[in-house]
Amino acid sequence: MANKQLELLVRVQKDREEKLEAQFVQAMQFSRQAEQKYQGLADYRTDYIVQSQQQGAVGLESRQYSQFIRFIAKLDQALEQQATEIQQAQSVVEQRREQWLAMQKKRKAIEYLLEQEQRQQARKADKAEQVLLDEVATQQFVRRQSQP
Repeated sequence: MANKQLELLVRVQKDREEKLEAQFVQAMQFSRQAEQKYQGLADYRTDYIVQSQQQGAVGLESRQYSQFIRFIAKLDQALEQQATEIQQAQSVVEQRREQWLAMQKKRKAIEYLLEQEQRQQARKADKAEQVLLDEVATQQFVRRQSQP
């Protein structure tokens, strides 16, 4: 009876572990996407600055220059927001990883208990079999001794 309960518990823990693993993988994907978005913004900012410098070499009106500066400031702000999102995503990844590993540890502990229970039952069965074999051997010996 205890084996069946432990086996059921192991199955439940495996299901939970798989769900936590899926959440961990999803969090890692979100984090990678956030990093890619950041890199895309950073690359765009660099390209925009290069273009503005090239146009500035030919001459810019003060209005155009102000627009370039404002746009670069908006890109910087977007980069800061994206950096914050990356930090949050990485925090979630670490949290999900810890939850998944904790569930793995718990499942392995239950599996260990199940294995111990199975070994103990196997030892009891072996002992009972040995007692039965000893009894049969004793009875055979007694029968041989009682025969003339």
